Amino acid sequence: MLGPLPPLHRWVVSLLALVACIGTGAWLAFNLPVPLLPPEGAALGAALGLIVVAMLLHEPSTRSVPARRKHLPRH
Repeated sequence: MLGPLPPLHRWVVSLLALVACIGTGAWLAFNLPVPLLPPEGAALGAALGLIVVAMLLHEPSTRSVPARRKHLPRH
């Protein structure tokens, strides 16, 4: 997904996505009525963040399919 970006920008976007997931996990663990501590929420957020980063960095595979040529009528 981030293929056209320069490598430095890919690193920055990936790091920001990971930090955002960790922060969101800690915030949700602190605010939800479920008995979770913020460090546990941050760990869950980090796991989810790693998945998000992997999806961001994953390039979709493009199969090489030969192009169909249109046959022009001969005159």
